[in-house]
Amino acid sequence: METAIISLICIALVVFGGMTMAQGFLTSVDASTTGLEVVGQRDEEILRTEITPVSTFCDPMAGPDLLEITVENTGQTRLAKFEEWDIIIQYYDSSGTYHVEWLPYTGAADTYEWEVVWIRLNGGAEIYEPDVLNPGEQMLIRTYLDPSVGAGTTNMAVISTPSGVTASTYFSPD
Repeated sequence: METAIISLICIALVVFGGMTMAQGFLTSVDASTTGLEVVGQRDEEILRTEITPVSTFCDPMAGPDLLEITVENTGQTRLAKFEEWDIIIQYYDSSGTYHVEWLPYTGAADTYEWEVVWIRLNGGAEIYEPDVLNPGEQMLIRTYLDPSVGAGTTNMAVISTPSGVTASTYFSPD
C-alpha cells in the first residue's frame, strides 16, 4: 500500500511539473511573438520613411553664419517629434579647424541649435496637420554656426529622423 501512495504522489508531481513547464514554454513563445511583432512594425516604418535634401544655403555673416537646409518628406510616413531628430554638422572654419557639432532642436535657433522655420506643401503654407512633416511636404531648418565656415570649404550636414533614417547634404559658404 505504501508503494501505491508513493507512486500516486510521484505521478502527481510529474503531471504538475509537466504542466508548469508547458505553461512556461507557452509564456515564452507568447513574449517572443509579441517582440517580433513590434520589431516588424518598426522595420515597416523604417522602410516607409525617407527624407531628401532639396537645398542648402550657408550665408557667412558678421557673427554666427546662417545655415538653412530644406528637406522634403519623400517617404510614406508622417514625421514629427522634431526634438527626437538629430542634426550633425561637420565643417571647417576659416582657420582650417574641423568642427563636428550635434545640434539640439530648440524651436528658436541660436548658435548650434536648430529650428523649423516653415513646413510647406507645393510652396504654399501648411494647412493640414501643423508642425507635422507629411509626405510631399518640405521643411526649412535653420541654425547658426560660430566660428564662421571657411571660404572654399566643402562641409556636410546629416539629418536623422527618430527611426534612424538619415539624409546628408553638402554646403559651402556663398
